Amino acid sequence: MVILYEIIKMITFPGALLKGFLEHLFCRLWKVPVEYSDYMQRNELCGHVEHLLAPHKGSFAICFGPHIIMALLGCIIAFPGAMNLFYIGTFNWLSVILLYVGVSFLSNAFPLVEDALNMWSELFSDESKGISKVLLAIPAAVMLCGSYLERYCVSFLTSIAFAYALPWIVALIVG
Repeated sequence: MVILYEIIKMITFPGALLKGFLEHLFCRLWKVPVEYSDYMQRNELCGHVEHLLAPHKGSFAICFGPHIIMALLGCIIAFPGAMNLFYIGTFNWLSVILLYVGVSFLSNAFPLVEDALNMWSELFSDESKGISKVLLAIPAAVMLCGSYLERYCVSFLTSIAFAYALPWIVALIVG
């Protein structure tokens, strides 16, 4: 499974590089010490930075901040390519490149499992208030499930499926 994880991270290297940079940026913003900042490693930290576990508020920010940026960028970039290839039905190389980069961003959007578990334990510790537990429980559960999907290489397949369905989802929303 580790070899498959490394192969998928190498295939989706634009997303892995941006995800590592965003994690590094959010660690710096929340003053969490970064121990090793090589973004493309040949282990489970490929596309991530090695840092100390974040304290209470920083744990959610380090997990959710890069995720929302990567997910939004992935949707914005993948939409024109998926629209052109799957909805309109015309083929050009720019659409293929946009779809590849968008899927790359979407498949690398989730945090490491250790970071997600730290966020979950910090969220439901005795120090956190009840309103934060209610408001942040669903995003924290999504982060935790997504981090396990990324660990077992399922996020790559779900990102491809989501990019394929994205034009139809937007068409349903827009009307």
